[in-house]
Amino acid sequence: MKLLEALRTSLRAARVPGQVAAKIMLIAEEALAAHGISNDNDLFELPDWSLWIILIKSLLTPITKNLRREGFCHANAYVISAFMLLDERAASLIKEWLRAKCGSGVDPCCKNPPCCNLV
Repeated sequence: MKLLEALRTSLRAARVPGQVAAKIMLIAEEALAAHGISNDNDLFELPDWSLWIILIKSLLTPITKNLRREGFCHANAYVISAFMLLDERAASLIKEWLRAKCGSGVDPCCKNPPCCNLV
């Protein structure tokens, strides 16, 4: 699946250690399995609301929180960029999520772009 490969590649590019990367991959694999997503077509053929639930609520939100908690906040930019490159509609949803997330002013990654570079 391209999404999992993109995630794996982004974690490697961000130099996230193997143990942390394994936790992140497990989060993604479990989320996809919970929603019955087994391939890219299953994911990208979903209606916008379902795609939002899976991409943002089930994948990006827990992944970014875990990376921040593990001390690899900088890897969030890699992961988000990789997900945005997969699909134009997904990129649009992710941009909307980032605007809302950073517009609230509560996310430390939005306040420290050199670290997280979310926007």
